[in-house]
Amino acid sequence: MRHSKRSGCGFVAVLLLSVLLLGGAWLYTTWRSGETVLPPGLSINGVPMGGMTRQQALFAVEQAYTTAISVTYAGDTTPPLLPEMIELRLDMQATSENLDAALATQSGGRALLNHIADQLLGRDVATTDVRAVVLYSRERVDAFLQRTAQKYDRAPMQAVALPQAGSFRPAQDGTTLDIEASLPLMIEAILAADPARRHVELVVEVEPVPAASTDLLAQALGSTLTRFDGVAGVFVKDLQTGHELCINCQLPFTGWDPLKLGIALETYRIQTQPLRPDLTAAVQTMLTQGDSTAANQLLAEMEKGDPQSGATTVTKLLWSLGLRSSYLDAPYGTHSTLTAPAIATPANERSDAITDPDPYVQTTPAEIGLLLESLYHCGQGGGSLLLLYPDALSPTKCHMLLSQMRPTEKRGLLQTGMPAGTRIAYQSGRHGRTDTDASLVYGPLNDFVIVTFLYHPSESGDETSATTFAEIGLLTYRFFNGHADPTLAAGH
Repeated sequence: MRHSKRSGCGFVAVLLLSVLLLGGAWLYTTWRSGETVLPPGLSINGVPMGGMTRQQALFAVEQAYTTAISVTYAGDTTPPLLPEMIELRLDMQATSENLDAALATQSGGRALLNHIADQLLGRDVATTDVRAVVLYSRERVDAFLQRTAQKYDRAPMQAVALPQAGSFRPAQDGTTLDIEASLPLMIEAILAADPARRHVELVVEVEPVPAASTDLLAQALGSTLTRFDGVAGVFVKDLQTGHELCINCQLPFTGWDPLKLGIALETYRIQTQPLRPDLTAAVQTMLTQGDSTAANQLLAEMEKGDPQSGATTVTKLLWSLGLRSSYLDAPYGTHSTLTAPAIATPANERSDAITDPDPYVQTTPAEIGLLLESLYHCGQGGGSLLLLYPDALSPTKCHMLLSQMRPTEKRGLLQTGMPAGTRIAYQSGRHGRTDTDASLVYGPLNDFVIVTFLYHPSESGDETSATTFAEIGLLTYRFFNGHADPTLAAGH
């Protein structure tokens, strides 16, 4: 039995010794193989070279510095910086010496013991980055940046009206290359061996172009209106900035259809919400179809069946809003039986243009535009209407009124020139020789009001009028919203 135990212990000892010898041989073999190729954790200027021979690694890093450096200026790709442009080259002798010095620290007995410890303990392999010595001409780098600035720097450029194309050349921000800030980024890319880092996004200062003045739009519209043979009145207002455009916007015009907007506002002011179904239908018919019978029905509702008194009530509302050149003297369709009134207003006392306004119902493009603006801000929860009538009007009422100005079966006169899908609330029509369109446009970039009155001295202006409205609508839309997709406008 004793002999048997000794025999078993000897076998185990032999087995353990064999494992140690084989393991040691394997560790020594892997370490020796690491002396013929570069160790896993070694890199040259950040590029891993583990597993390569010394010659392969030096060749790879030399090739890395023959590739061009990509350059972008304000997001635009410029011609690349080629190595020969700055005399870029690798100092092979100095780089080889640095590599050999790094490898010397990883040879000998100490390196073997560290290798064995790493393998047995599962430690991460130590990393070593060898510095490649890169030579280049600093003067040529400076010259490259100077040439780039000369080629790509630009002063801000204002938008330019292109009325024949129904558009504007877009404004361009100014740009200036910051050479001082870009230089270290350029040198970093020059010294990088990793292809992913051989790219430079130059530091560029941007000088925003000032917002285009409505004078530019006035110039474009003026060119369009030279082809119209009558008198045009145009009022435009940017609902974000408050900037206005006025072309004959204070002249008196027949207000037959536009003042139906005043009737709708007074109806909503004096009635509780929700409106009775018959009143809702009358407002809808009046605003979308220009129906005068519906307008008179609403006027009568205001004053216990007396449309004449209702017309006076609407006029008082308009005047309370400061719209002193706007009035409705009598119900629609009754003017031929009445004596023409002699109502003096700031507009009709002018004599600088002939627009033959109806003596019973008058307004100006500016005043209708300001009325639309007031409704817009009321629907947003602010503006003069809520200040003047806090108990009678509300954002809900104003929003409901505007929503009834959006017919789906036809397009407004100005809207015919705007992109399909443009969100718009409008009131348009024709009476006598005057065509009108008052529109609130919800754009993808800017909301705006545009009111246009076209008076024809003769009866043959229909075709000219339609074309003029379309051109005015397109130019104004593009001034505020460019070529942006109108369907991206925020909901209102």
